[in-house]
Amino acid sequence: MDFIAAASTHTKFNWRVRSLASDFLLEDTWEFPYEFSAKDRVDLHLFQKSAIEPMMKSIYDGSLTGMLFRLRKVFGALFRIDNNMHNLPIPDCREKSLRDRLQENDLKKDTPERAMDISTRDYMDFRPVYTFTDETLHELSNSTEHALMHYAWSPSGEGKWKVRLAVYIKYRNAFSKFYMSCIRPFRHVIVYPHIFRKCMEHWEAKKVPG
Repeated sequence: MDFIAAASTHTKFNWRVRSLASDFLLEDTWEFPYEFSAKDRVDLHLFQKSAIEPMMKSIYDGSLTGMLFRLRKVFGALFRIDNNMHNLPIPDCREKSLRDRLQENDLKKDTPERAMDISTRDYMDFRPVYTFTDETLHELSNSTEHALMHYAWSPSGEGKWKVRLAVYIKYRNAFSKFYMSCIRPFRHVIVYPHIFRKCMEHWEAKKVPG
């Protein structure tokens, strides 16, 4: 099953992240193979709590992807690429967090009490930037990059919606860009497909009956 989505599925909508992170590179766009309608009684936050959060809690499982994450943890410690977790400014900027760019209207819409917890409390310490009704943004900053993970409750036509993921990156140096290009095949062929399948397993086990 192919979870990769065309970049246009993200860029054709005026998501807040697009203006908030206009200096970031849109690295990846993905989507779950579900279409929801109003009768399904599902929203973005229910899906996140039921499928994405539990997947992250078991990210270091016995699968090949779990092994790659453990190797990545060791690699990061050896080469210090995960140092300065959330301590450095965004590359070429003064702000340390995208939250520093939020405006008053954003803060009024933000519901931090509903924020998804997708941090593993180690090198994948993703922190919420904002939690709106139809989109959420998390960020991770270290010595290698400043990365953003955006989930959207995205219209798919005929009164239906899909949950879509967009990943944004801002590199700190040439090594960062080289490193990301090296791991891209693993992310696309092994890691993300496994993550999406695990999310689907959790969703099928916990979804609300229609």
